[in-house]
Amino acid sequence: MSRRTSPRLDTTGPEEAPPGPVAPSTIDAGLPAVGRTSWLAVDWVMAMYVIFVALVAVIWSAAIPEWRSILLAHGALLMVLLLLPRRGAAWEHVRPEDSPGVTRARNVARFLRYTYPALLLTFFFEEVALTVNAVTPSAPYWFERFLYQADRLLFGTTPAVSLSQAGSPLLDEIMHAFYFAYFPLIIGGTVLAWSGGRRGRETPAPGFHTALTCMMLGFFLSYVWYPFLPARGPWESPIVMAGLRPFDGWLFTDAITLIIKNAAVSGGCFPSAHVAGAWALTFGLYAKHRRAALVFGLVSAGLSVACVYTRYHHAVDVLAGLTVATIAAIIGYRLTRASL
Repeated sequence: MSRRTSPRLDTTGPEEAPPGPVAPSTIDAGLPAVGRTSWLAVDWVMAMYVIFVALVAVIWSAAIPEWRSILLAHGALLMVLLLLPRRGAAWEHVRPEDSPGVTRARNVARFLRYTYPALLLTFFFEEVALTVNAVTPSAPYWFERFLYQADRLLFGTTPAVSLSQAGSPLLDEIMHAFYFAYFPLIIGGTVLAWSGGRRGRETPAPGFHTALTCMMLGFFLSYVWYPFLPARGPWESPIVMAGLRPFDGWLFTDAITLIIKNAAVSGGCFPSAHVAGAWALTFGLYAKHRRAALVFGLVSAGLSVACVYTRYHHAVDVLAGLTVATIAAIIGYRLTRASL
């Protein structure tokens, strides 16, 4: 009589899968699964966050009109996680009879299968808007005033105001360029971790699982605080913004203004997920891509300053984001140490 196994953490990492076509019996060995899905650390991180948001929606449903939709969506997402095809299985590997089109489709499917957590980041971020004030509906954004107080206590001023007021059109453009760099940083870092920086090499490259796990932990460990510590950035305060000079600039200043206008989430401020995710990815890449990680670190440092300069974050948001990234990296390395 066969026995159905439960998913358990597999720290060997997908990068140890044998290259080329492999017999299904060989692939199945050592990959515990529910249904057809082998679970790694990043899958558990994803599942735990999905369950966390669903619980928030149920517990504080009186303050979340969309709680049923959240519960349905997250239940469906958990089901998808269980039904994802097994990593390292025969479907991944190019066969001699495959046409060029089938080969490309197979490679794209592999990439999406392994990087799916990063593809869901925008969905999870935008979802924060539905739960951000759910815990304290009678006191929306209650944590905001403490951030202003902390900034003044640490720096003697409000850095978001003093930095931007001392700027210039050229510096405005540079800082908005660093803020925009968040997008190519996350995308490029994921691709680099996947490919190892070279074409034609076995994918996923060594260290991919570590980098992806660290990055996702950086984001999720930021998102979990938003329903409990709701706060807006200085840019949303009419009192703070009154009398401040408008930003000048060209390409990146206008691009970020457009993005914020259409995609910003009010209240998801502390800690800064931009900073946490960027630095956690940088720390994760350092395991196998040290030179690239140094470059990513320089860009992440510029992004950290830009978050304050552009008035989208308080300075303590950035400090908290860096702390979260450090914790995420420590946990990520421990969870994936066998794959390094």
